[in-house]
Amino acid sequence: MKRPTLADEMHHIYATKVKPKEILSLVLEMTRLHQEGEKPDFYTAVGILSQRHKKMKTGTRIKKTFAITERMQCLARLMETKDERMRGWTMETIDEDSMLTNDAVFTATALCSIKRVDDQTSFDADEFFDIVLRECEAEGKS
Repeated sequence: MKRPTLADEMHHIYATKVKPKEILSLVLEMTRLHQEGEKPDFYTAVGILSQRHKKMKTGTRIKKTFAITERMQCLARLMETKDERMRGWTMETIDEDSMLTNDAVFTATALCSIKRVDDQTSFDADEFFDIVLRECEAEGKS
């Protein structure tokens, strides 16, 4: 039996199913910490996720934690591109370190496929915003 390559393993991890509520709950916890005067960062997120998933088998916990943090990194990269479409779903606040963000953005963060090019992961912006729009339309029909 052929041993999986690193690329195969990474593809498997990126395909790990993440529920929108897992992303949203992490964002809410990070926001709470920020509001309490903390400076939550990547390592804070890893700690929160590791704690939440402590009942999972070690390998599953690591994959899930990595998948969620990688998705959050992809969201951050997409926001850094200043894509005009993001303006429709976000709003700056007086706190320069935070932004009001529609929940549909976090749903898309959980559901959008991850692309890997030249050792850099990202979301395809068109796919991402299609998911955001679909989620907002679904909310409007509820």
